[in-house]
Amino acid sequence: MKKRIAIFLNGEGLILKRARQALNTIDIIIAADGGANYCLQNEIIPHYIIGDLDSIKKQGLKIPETSKLLHLSDQYSTDLEKALKLAESLEPQSLTILNATGKRSDHAIANLLFLQQINERLPVEVIDNFGRLSFLKPGNHYFNLPVGQTVSFTSWCSVKELTLSGFEYPLNRQSFEGFFVGMSNLVKETPCHVAFTEGRLIMYEVQQFE
Repeated sequence: MKKRIAIFLNGEGLILKRARQALNTIDIIIAADGGANYCLQNEIIPHYIIGDLDSIKKQGLKIPETSKLLHLSDQYSTDLEKALKLAESLEPQSLTILNATGKRSDHAIANLLFLQQINERLPVEVIDNFGRLSFLKPGNHYFNLPVGQTVSFTSWCSVKELTLSGFEYPLNRQSFEGFFVGMSNLVKETPCHVAFTEGRLIMYEVQQFE
């Protein structure tokens, strides 16, 4: 049976309650380098730890005996690339990425570009302290989202015949050259519908957490 895999990176740390909510449906946890510090500081036990263990030792953190340590010294690959290579070898059903953004902007952009490419092969979501990000391919997409929820759509490329229905600001088969930015739309009806024929979309659902 394929596994649902979570990867912790070294970006801005999630509120602990938010992280634990995200892990409720996860089968395997991978911590990439600095992401291991976050996990161990918060008593989250990774199944795999990838990267330089010196940073963990400097924090005085104890590595659980059940965690498998993988030291991958490839200087030409990012922590995320190393973690993704491991995750794909485990034949995942889906990937949930945590602590991917919030620090250096170049790292955050690179992470999103890598993840959009991985999403061509399997479902990927990114969780932060304010919501959930996912990647959409051409076709029809239906979402059972709460009425009133804020949703943003963006793209780094051209998008053809984009339709947004069930939103406060709808679109009907409109095309956008070069990029698309549709910030802070609101769900008016559920299920809401997103469709397009060419390009890629990044969808961000703003979520409230108690």
